[in-house]
Amino acid sequence: MYSESDIALKISNVSKSYGEQQVLQKIDLEVKDKEFLILLGPSGCGKTTLLKIIAGLLPANKGAVVLKGKDITNIPSYNRDIGMVFQNYALFPNMTVFKNVAFGLRMRKIEKDEIKQRVNEALKLVRLENMGDRSIKQLSGGQQQRVALARAMVLNPSLLLLDEPLSNLDAKLRAQVRVEIAQITRKLGLTAVLVTHDQTEAMTMGDRIILMQDGVIQQSATPTDIYEHPKNLFVASFIGSPQINTFRCTKTANEIKFDEFNGSMTTETLKSLLPNDSRQLEIPDGKYVLGIRPEDFTVGNDGNHRIFTGKVYFVENLGADYFLHTKVGDKTVILRSPQGCEQYHVNGCELELGFRIGKVHLFDGETHERVCK
Repeated sequence: MYSESDIALKISNVSKSYGEQQVLQKIDLEVKDKEFLILLGPSGCGKTTLLKIIAGLLPANKGAVVLKGKDITNIPSYNRDIGMVFQNYALFPNMTVFKNVAFGLRMRKIEKDEIKQRVNEALKLVRLENMGDRSIKQLSGGQQQRVALARAMVLNPSLLLLDEPLSNLDAKLRAQVRVEIAQITRKLGLTAVLVTHDQTEAMTMGDRIILMQDGVIQQSATPTDIYEHPKNLFVASFIGSPQINTFRCTKTANEIKFDEFNGSMTTETLKSLLPNDSRQLEIPDGKYVLGIRPEDFTVGNDGNHRIFTGKVYFVENLGADYFLHTKVGDKTVILRSPQGCEQYHVNGCELELGFRIGKVHLFDGETHERVCK
């Protein structure tokens, strides 16, 4: 994927199981130097297990972990030149902020003057420069998280690992701290791997997302690519809020017929709605799943492809956005109301719905893999 000189971390054929339970299955992954990589997925997908194997906190059953060209597979965690920020912060409550941040440097027997300089620089970076003498117990959750970050960064590690570092913070703090972490790591040029189940964190913080399910990497892509070009139905459904709308359909001859309600369109119409790289596809007869994101519907006269009629039954007001929960037959679809269309924000309102050109995702009805060129 990258040239050898660009690779900070390389994971080769890593597998992990507990008895019959396979947690990780032949994971191959490269992380570029100074890249902020996100391991994303639902609970139990293997992302935290993979992070712990990288950190040396868990052994893999097989495979190799190479950091900066050095095989660290069998090296103890304390000798791996890795900084780690834990979900529960793991700070020493009986120590001051300064002593917590300085702890790793003292273990490495760094000179006192250098420790003082590096700790003060780290605290300034996380905006805690006046809190070095404070007890950990006196700090808020957000401040404790910044202490944990400073403690990891002060070591200037070859790799920074973050295990769901924002999950214990409230929504407002989470939004603030995720920006700070992303800015600081980029400013220092750190290579970082962050584990989360929160797609908002993944989309806003990462240079690249690794989406996992059942111990297998489903897709590796930039936030934009993983959203706009999902590799399969799982990826399309996991990324995006509200979730992508899906329609089971059957293609016979020159007709695409929706299975869940009365509606159809021609094969030519469907092709015109697919992304540019898929419009020349031959679509064999069979079962498919069509995906459309809430913002990619057309309403009323907005567009030329009116596919079916829906009836609004609930209006979700989020301030800047309105999401219209709409019944199409017995099926529920959710669409984001276009700007200036307040007339549709009424329960019982009937909508003529279509799809934006280039925004329809087509998946095989059996394999759920993306149908593309």
